[in-house]
Amino acid sequence: MAYTFMAESPRPVDYAALHGAVKPIRKRVELFPVPASNGLGISVPQRLRNELAWEEFTQLLEVMKKFEMDVYDLASGAKVGPDTLDSVKSSFITE
Repeated sequence: MAYTFMAESPRPVDYAALHGAVKPIRKRVELFPVPASNGLGISVPQRLRNELAWEEFTQLLEVMKKFEMDVYDLASGAKVGPDTLDSVKSSFITE
């Protein structure tokens, strides 16, 4: 089981540039392109849902902002932003 998110952009994503930007950050969070929606799937395996993975996820959120991507929590359907970050975190952390 994993916790999943979806990042979407209103315009085409430069996946090579995005990969270069997230590569130094990504250790626990799994990412996969979703070209049909100009998006990126984000998955965090159950066993890795802890504070370290949350920190990594929030760093990835900053990168996604630079690529004009909106991130949605697929468990609740909520757009992840300053007003929803705490509630998403409380669902995300399992330890």
